[in-house]
Amino acid sequence: MLFRQSLRIEVMQEKGKQWHGRLALAGYVGIHGTWRGLTVCEGRCEENQLDDSWNPPYGQSPSPFKGKKMKFRIIISTAIATALTLSAWAFQGAEVKTAQQDSTVKIGAAEFTLSGELIQPTGYREWIYVGTPLTPNDMNNGHAAFPDFHHVYIDPVSWAHYNETGEFREGTTIIKELVDVGSKNAVSGSGYFMGDFIGLEATIKSKKQFPNEPGNWAYFSFGHKYPLAKKATAFPAQACNSCHEASAADDFVFTQYYPVLREGKGKQTKPVAWEGPKLNEEGELLRPEGYRDWVMVGTPLTPHDMNNGNATFPEFHTVYIDRPSWEQYKETGKFQEGTTLVKELISVGSKAAVSGSGYFMGDFIGLEATVKSKNLFPDEPGNWAYFSYGHEYPLKSAAEPFLSQSCNSCHQNVAADDFVFTQYYPVLRDAKGSEQEETHDGENCEHCQEALRSMKKSKKAAEQPGSETPIGSVGEIPLDKDELFQFLTEGKYKDFAASESIHPSAGPHSIKGTYGEPVRAFLNQVMVDSLNAGNADHPKGAAIVKEMFNHEGTALEGWAVTVKTQEDSDNGKGWFWYEVTSTTDADALVANGNGVGLCYSCHSIGNDYVRTNWPLK
Repeated sequence: MLFRQSLRIEVMQEKGKQWHGRLALAGYVGIHGTWRGLTVCEGRCEENQLDDSWNPPYGQSPSPFKGKKMKFRIIISTAIATALTLSAWAFQGAEVKTAQQDSTVKIGAAEFTLSGELIQPTGYREWIYVGTPLTPNDMNNGHAAFPDFHHVYIDPVSWAHYNETGEFREGTTIIKELVDVGSKNAVSGSGYFMGDFIGLEATIKSKKQFPNEPGNWAYFSFGHKYPLAKKATAFPAQACNSCHEASAADDFVFTQYYPVLREGKGKQTKPVAWEGPKLNEEGELLRPEGYRDWVMVGTPLTPHDMNNGNATFPEFHTVYIDRPSWEQYKETGKFQEGTTLVKELISVGSKAAVSGSGYFMGDFIGLEATVKSKNLFPDEPGNWAYFSYGHEYPLKSAAEPFLSQSCNSCHQNVAADDFVFTQYYPVLRDAKGSEQEETHDGENCEHCQEALRSMKKSKKAAEQPGSETPIGSVGEIPLDKDELFQFLTEGKYKDFAASESIHPSAGPHSIKGTYGEPVRAFLNQVMVDSLNAGNADHPKGAAIVKEMFNHEGTALEGWAVTVKTQEDSDNGKGWFWYEVTSTTDADALVANGNGVGLCYSCHSIGNDYVRTNWPLK
């Protein structure tokens, strides 16, 4: 069938075999068959140039060129009819492939081979983040179905449609990226902190592609180990659909575990253009808006039930970075002027689901922000300032910065990259391209080198206590360096009123300065009495000695000591802090004196600077 049409074609080749073109008016166009294809003839199409008998079934590749004909792949919602009248037609930026190339079908953000395999999506970490369930292996007999964190994203166009209508559109693509648990302890408390990417799953809704699947949803896995598969075949319906149909809250999607979806359903939220951090006349930071459209970089979890019922940052804390700063970080590996990180706090809503035991998101409960700006905060370490808009709703509209010693010193000494804990944010680490194969030879092991850098910072902090240290002893604890070392090596602290079993440390108490190494605490009677009384402030003389062991927990490698030297804690300066990483060398110091920032900044999240769990285990 011939249709007269003014058509001219301009074709350019990009990236090797990938073709893109522009079709505008002049000539004759021939369209034939029922296949999703278009034949374009240069000049005037003759009858003998059009092979109307060629009508390959869905799934077969196009035939080779015939004369000057070219096949241009286009995506149409229904098959092209054999009889069709075109009055005017043009498209720009269409994807074009030659006949010799494999053809694909694109539905929404998803792209399929003609045999129905899903091609691994890319760029999804810049899509809209909707939530992070956590089903750790250690809560699922060592074999979680989806280990461990699963970041879930929705493509931006489908998100906009869902936000507008409350429905998942044709072509909705939802990605689940699996991340293992890297650590269970950090300065923010005990919990689960992200390690490395380990797998990828996808869910697609399409009546065109999956007309016989329940709800028209299909489910795919690219593997739970790198390297991932480049293509994936849909699971059988009974493997996924039946469970989603029976248990998911909204159209086969478990929105009950995704507060972003619940909050955004049909709300018709207007996008907010980010113009950088702004202060009001009182010097308070105005609460950022539209941050859920930013790039999510990680979601640590410090649940109440792992922090004596009172986590400092309860419980999930989803961290976003503004998009301009994200682009700059990808390009340069640096956090630019005006970089804004938002930490949204979300409660634990459930600890069990059909996917296994773990932690599942509940409701939004708070908001924090961190801003880097030499213009706004010239006197802050690293030019970073920290803000809280509250841990319950309604949130404050503006917030003043925390005192430097409350946050900056801890970030300065422990965070991996420019005051930011990128060691817990694999999205940032991956974007910066800093991942290395671990050799464990010390010189080339980035983990070991980072520990050494942290130790150097720690030693510098030990040389510069933040406050004057009293002379003599406070209670049983001598404050002189040599006398205290002798007190420890003679084991006199073992007569204290209470001690605990060896357990992983919540802080960097080890010879390498790494987290989670074995420790054991001994508490004197003053401290025990204060903890039993539930005091908000401990009395002068309250003391703890912590033994530090090697990784296996079999050999003592040093001690950490804290004792309150005055009634007023004075932002950590009223406490004496000491740590030595040797049992034979009294000068192998990490801290020694009152007000050591490395120590009190991390301990500031405890009860009057005490982070030891009570009662002891």
